Amino acid sequence: MGDSILWVLPFLGMLGGFLSGLLGLGGGVIMLPLLMLVGKVPLKLATGTTLAQVFIAATTGMLFHHRAGMVDLKAGLLMGIAGVVGGFIGSFLSVPLSPQFLQFLFLLIVGLTIILFFIPLNFKEEDYVKGEFNKMLGIAIGIGAGCLAGLLGVGGGFIIIPLMIYVLRIPFRVTIGTSLLIILISSLGTLGAKFSLGQINLLATLLVVSGSVVGVYFGAHVSRKIHVKFLRLILLSLLALIFISMGFKTVF
Repeated sequence: MGDSILWVLPFLGMLGGFLSGLLGLGGGVIMLPLLMLVGKVPLKLATGTTLAQVFIAATTGMLFHHRAGMVDLKAGLLMGIAGVVGGFIGSFLSVPLSPQFLQFLFLLIVGLTIILFFIPLNFKEEDYVKGEFNKMLGIAIGIGAGCLAGLLGVGGGFIIIPLMIYVLRIPFRVTIGTSLLIILISSLGTLGAKFSLGQINLLATLLVVSGSVVGVYFGAHVSRKIHVKFLRLILLSLLALIFISMGFKTVF
């Protein structure tokens, strides 16, 4: 990573933060490919830098959504704590794995998430009561998302959200804020592991985070103004774009 591209990192952080506040993503699903493709950051350093940005964006965004009453605290705390366990597992599993395998795994998870969004919803969102969900399934989702964060440096929001919707039957708007709480908690342990493994570039991280804080504020504000159908469409379009761009880079 050269000094000539450092100026672009705050703008990448701002974009990742905006998407975090808007859609409940930690921002990692967009930050990881952007840091690699635009910022020219090596994969394993990009995962650590991304995770630091994810933590700051998730914290800020969750607070905004909590003020609007759109966070299920019980679900978020349970899955977030489970995610800490998964985060340690994923971080240490990532050490011997090749960048090519990690890129393929990233593509596979994004592709499966896109497919999941085409499944019709078969429950009424207005019947949901906060805290009433299958706890064992919630723990399993938390561990899996945390492991994904450790492996790839992404917060896992892009897979947590559809799983909360389709498996736990939590309304979309509530999953946005709840996802950020899960990501906040689960990324704590993973961030420590990444730091101990030397996978965080301090200068790059500070530059990315400086933009992220600004972006997440605007993202959370816009999220409350947009209809749920448009939020789903934005998320699906974003995932498709990432799948195509990263797939092209992996193959060619």
